[in-house]
This record gives sequence, structure tokens and C-alpha cells, in this order.
Amino acid sequence: MASMRPTAIGRIKFVKSITFILGLLIGSLHILGAELTGEKIYRQLCIKCHGEMGRGTKKHDEPLTGDWSLAKLTVVIEKTMPDGKAKLVVGEDAAKVAKYIYDKFYSPEAQARNQPARVMFSRLTRRQYEESIADLMGEFLGRTSTFIDERGLTGTWYKSRGYNNKQKAFERVEGPVDFDWGAGAPKGEGFKAQEFSARWRGSLFTTETGIYEFIVKTENGIKLWVNSEKPILDAWVSDGRMKEHRISVRLLGGRVVPFALDFFKWKDKTASIALRWKPPHGVEEIIPRDRFMPKQSARVFTVPTPLPPDDSSHGFARGISVSKAWDEATTRGALDTAARVAQHMDRLASTREGDPQRRDKVRAFAARFVSAAFRRPLTAGQRKAFVDVFFAKGTAPEDALKRAVIFALKSPRFLYPDFHSAQPDAHQIATRLALLLWDSVPDRSLQVAIQTGNLRTPQHIRAQAKRMLRDPRARAKLQHFFHHWLELDKAEAIDKNAKAFPEFNQRIVADLRQSLRLFLDETMWTGSGDYRELLKADHLYLNYRLGKFYGAEVESGGFEKISLGPNRRAGVLTHPLLLAQFAYADNTSPIHRGVFLARHIAGRTLKPPPNAIQFKDSEFKPDQTMREKVTHLTKAADCMSCHSIINPLGFALENFDAIGRWREKEKGRPINAVSDYTTAANTSLKITGPRTIANYAADSPHGQRHFVEQLFNHLAKQAPGAFGRDTLDELWQDFVKTDCNVPRLMTEITVRVAAGGRLQSGEEK
Repeated sequence: MASMRPTAIGRIKFVKSITFILGLLIGSLHILGAELTGEKIYRQLCIKCHGEMGRGTKKHDEPLTGDWSLAKLTVVIEKTMPDGKAKLVVGEDAAKVAKYIYDKFYSPEAQARNQPARVMFSRLTRRQYEESIADLMGEFLGRTSTFIDERGLTGTWYKSRGYNNKQKAFERVEGPVDFDWGAGAPKGEGFKAQEFSARWRGSLFTTETGIYEFIVKTENGIKLWVNSEKPILDAWVSDGRMKEHRISVRLLGGRVVPFALDFFKWKDKTASIALRWKPPHGVEEIIPRDRFMPKQSARVFTVPTPLPPDDSSHGFARGISVSKAWDEATTRGALDTAARVAQHMDRLASTREGDPQRRDKVRAFAARFVSAAFRRPLTAGQRKAFVDVFFAKGTAPEDALKRAVIFALKSPRFLYPDFHSAQPDAHQIATRLALLLWDSVPDRSLQVAIQTGNLRTPQHIRAQAKRMLRDPRARAKLQHFFHHWLELDKAEAIDKNAKAFPEFNQRIVADLRQSLRLFLDETMWTGSGDYRELLKADHLYLNYRLGKFYGAEVESGGFEKISLGPNRRAGVLTHPLLLAQFAYADNTSPIHRGVFLARHIAGRTLKPPPNAIQFKDSEFKPDQTMREKVTHLTKAADCMSCHSIINPLGFALENFDAIGRWREKEKGRPINAVSDYTTAANTSLKITGPRTIANYAADSPHGQRHFVEQLFNHLAKQAPGAFGRDTLDELWQDFVKTDCNVPRLMTEITVRVAAGGRLQSGEEK
């Protein structure tokens, strides 16, 4: 052997390799013999990677579940399985193992059978905590104010620097606050340039929870109140020089808060005032008139420090984890709330210093507060443990009250509302109603319904849900759902290449946010409330700036409803904000757009990519279109198992550039938006553009059911199946019968969950 030539050695190695491969194939043929069942094939060739019942292994930890049809699953197995030995299982054997997998653990029906949904033990989410604290305080300090149609501030003008009624010139509803008189004075009514003053009173409407920066630009004296007892800006003494006074305030979204601004001029050379702000995700601008209401409202208590983000791994925010950061944040929240309660102790307890019954009155108020926090009357034992124990002899009433508030807000009875009972009592029903529709605590109307026995039947619950749906807090909850459904958190980071899109800036992004908000509100609450209109509508809300940018004529400076035609726009699918957020800085991204459409609109299940490949534009030829680049990048068989879903959806939006403007060509060549798409029902759909996707998702049972499930998850923070195996089917059927009305769907979801899932199918609505 020592004298054997290299070529001979190579031939021997080649023969050995062929022998090994033939042996492997012969063994495989034996394994895949006609007598073998799908289960035996799975155990011989699949279980090593996918584990028992498809639960996964260390190598492949993703469970083998999804929404593919049996036919689609068979094709994928033929083309890609087993891993590294593609096409080893084909024909009848692929069909056998696919049917075994599908029936045993893959299909939605199998998943529901193997792992029945149950009510998950959970705490309050961040939003539920903040809203509950705000309304708990509002119950005693002043109830949340409702919206009125009139917009603007009540402006009262005086001909002197003081607010003497004898010098009052006039009062009117006006806005925005943006005046420049120079060396002069307001026209008419006997104003003199030497001195005059004005007061603006009303309420401010907020749309998002977060930090609001307020800016008052003036050379004169001002005081500003926003949701506060004392001025948050006090520049009453002025030296006559132009200044910008700034202050930041954290406010809850979907609320109206009290607002006041005082202004005066006295012997200054000039006079002017401009009231500006920078809202969350917005830009600095004059506060528009439509953000004000001329009626004063009650203050809304806001926890100064927000809680940590909630777990959203299942597609919706849930309070399923308790961390040190969360525990510390709820402790800080309890301390801040207790301090505010103690600050107003005498007012809340209807007492005063020196009152001989002061201690007893404060103790009685403490009991009312703890009862409201626990969302039910206190038992004798609870009153003793959570109230009386703190009012021991020698303890100051202020300290006793603080301790009672802190212990109540740190108690599991407040932080962990009960959703487990299948036969909830009236107090549990009220709790569920408030959490589902408002993320909050029961209001006085619910308490009255409990006391009068009008919260026992599904009909009672439905009547209350309809009432609560008219409250602005329900609209805020639905807007919060849309924020999550449309992944609008990604819009916070929209930043485009200045060379490619020089006119696209954060001012445009802020306008697009308002445009989308107006579209969603109008469709849901002013219009038909039809889910299908969210996807099919051919109009946008545009102001003059957006109209000029996106090629539409807008006559006024404000937002107008502009129809752009069914071939150009299809609801939220083609809203420029979403098109821009799911795109690169200088080009479109069919993959990002396709993933969004697949998961959130078409309701498809996508697995994490087996091999994450970074898109590098520099590695492609300059004349290639984005479609050609993506097609080349994802052509591998293991990629196409998901990209056969993603790519057709993403390619359908290629007529829109990276900032959502319509285009006919790319690289001087006509856009090709046509693709063949296989639906979840294993039917073929020829996609010619976004309108095809919109019609399919809006009208198909799969798309409608997926929307129903997502809204259920967001409202209840639980899976539909936890309230009955047929819950999702029955809600979807009712959804279809009522013309896909979303507010009606919110009502029916709430009734189902509040009643513990015991609503009978076919019950008269």
C-alpha cells in the first residue's frame, strides 16, 4: 500500500463514498417502505430535529405548528425535509408523514386539542396600571371630563394689565394663541399700547401617553397651567426681552386636562405671544385650535414614573412577568399616589384641622379608597387588615392614610384582577368591563348597576358595554390597539436619506401620524365602523403640506378627506406612514412590507429565518430592481417556505417608493407588482397590487377571523379559547352578520369575557 499512487487512493475513497451513499439510500428505501405509517416515518427521520409532538429540540427549538394547509405542508416536506437531505421523503411517503404531523400536532385544531387555552394568571399591564390609578384618583378628586364638539379656548381680554372686570373688553372662543402686536395693541374695544392683558381657559385634549413639552414665546409676562394647581411656568416679571419659556409634562393619552394661560403687557416696547408644544412623536409647532375645548375639566393624576414595558412575545401586551424593576415602579407609583391623597386629605374626607371627628372621617375615607382599589366592598377582616390597623392611637391621620393607600396599591387585590372565575359575580363582571374597554377601574354607573341588580345577565352586561363604548377612554383603547396592530412604534425611528428624499422630514412624519389617526377615528367612530373600510378605503386625510408632497390638491391649511382612487390607495395598506416605516432609508423593502402584511393583515404564521441574511444593496448590479434583488436573495428552498408568502405581498406595494409616493417605474423600467400567492386555504390568488390584498384580507374568513382574534387578545389580554372552544368562531360569525362592525365586535368580546364565557350561542342580542 505504501507504493500506491495518489490517483489510486482517490479511486478507493470514491468507491467507498459511493458504497456508503448506496447503503444509505437502500436503508432509506427500507425505512420508507409502503408498509410504514406516517408516524413511523416521523420517528425515523423527523423526531431528531422536531422532537416529540413537534415541540422542538435544542437544535430546532421552534415548535412545529403553523397555518399551512395539508397540501402545502406536503410540498414543503418533499422539497426541504429532512434537514440536509432534501427530497429524501417524497410522493406517498411525504403525504403520509404530512398527514400524521398535521392531524397530530400541526393544525390549529390539533394545537387546541393538545394544549387547550386557559386563562393566564396576569398582573395589570403598564397601561392598565396608569389608567386605573388615574381614574381611581379621579373618583375622589374629580371625575374625568367628557369631550364636547366645540374647539378652542375661552379668551377673556382686558384693557388694563390687571384682570379688572370694569376693564373687560370682550370674551370669545378662539385659537390658536399666536399673536404679534409689535409696538401696537389689539384692534378695537379701546385697547392702548401701554397696557393690556388676556386670559385663556379651557381643556387640552391629548392623543398619546408621554412627555409633552410646552413652549411660550413672549417678551411680556405669562403664567401657564397644564393639569396643575400651581403654574408650571411662571414668568410674570419680564424685562421686555423676547424669551422662550419651556417646561415638560407627562400626560396620559385620550384624556382632557385643564389648561390656563395668563398674559399681560405693561410699558414694554412690544407685545407678542406664541403658544407652542412638542407632543410625543411630534415636532415643535403652534398648538392647533382643535386640541383645545373651551370648557374647564378636572385634573388627571398621572404616575410620574412609567412602568417597564410589558411582554409582547405573543403578539399583544400581557402582564405575565414580575421583575424587580416592575416591583420598584409600582412601589414608587403607590408612594406618589399616597402623597397626592394626603395632600388633599381634608377635602377628600370632608373634614378640617381641629374637627373632633377628623380621625374617624379620614379612616372612613381610607376604607372607601381601599374598597375602590380592590373593586369591591371590604369584608370586616379586610377593613381591619387594610385600614384600621394603620389608625392606631398616636398615629397621625396623614401617616395612617398614606400607609392605607400604599398597602392597597401594592396588594394583589389591586395588581392582579381575577379573570379565572367561570361564574363571576357582579363585582368581577364590573372589573372585567372596565379593564376590557377602558384599561381601568369600574366607574360610578357600574357601581349603581351592581347595587340595583342590573349587572347579572348578558343583556345587562351588553347595555353597560354600549354605554362605556361612548366614553373617550374606549376610543383611546381602540387607538392603542391600532398602534400595536400597525406596529406604529417603528414609525418613531423613520429617518430617510436626505440626498434621496430631501423634502422628507420629521414635520412630514408628524403630519402623517395625524393623517392616519384621523383616518382611523373617522372610519371607526364617525363612519360605518366597518373593518373592511380600514383596508379598502381609497382616501387619505391630507393637509396642504402633505397634499403638495404626495401630489394631491388640498384647498385649506387643515386636514381634508381626499380621494385618490381605488387603483392608487387601499386603506391602511397604502398609508404613506406605514409604507415609509416598512422601507429602507433610501429604497423600498418588499421583505419588511411583506412580513407586516403576512402577519398582521393576511394572518399568516411565519417562522424565524433559518439563516438570517443581511440585505446589502452594494452586492447587486446597479440596474437591478428591488424585486430582482429580493428574488435572488430568497431563492433558496429553505427561504422560500416563508418567502413564498412574504414576497408576493411585498412586491404588490412596489408602486410606492420608500416614502409612500406613487411611482410607475424603477431604474427606468415599469414596476412589476404582479405575483401568484397561495392563501392559507391553499387556493391560488393572482395579486396585481395592494387592492387585491385588501379585498382578500377584508372579505376572506381567514383574514376576518385573524382580525377578531387580534382585537380579542388586545382587549382581554387572553386567548379567545380560554373562554370557550367556540368563542372565536361565534364572535367571527356575529362579526360577519353585523357588517364587520368593529365597535360592535368590541361590545361582544367584552360581553363574552365579562360573563366568563357563559354566553350561549344564538342568544338574542
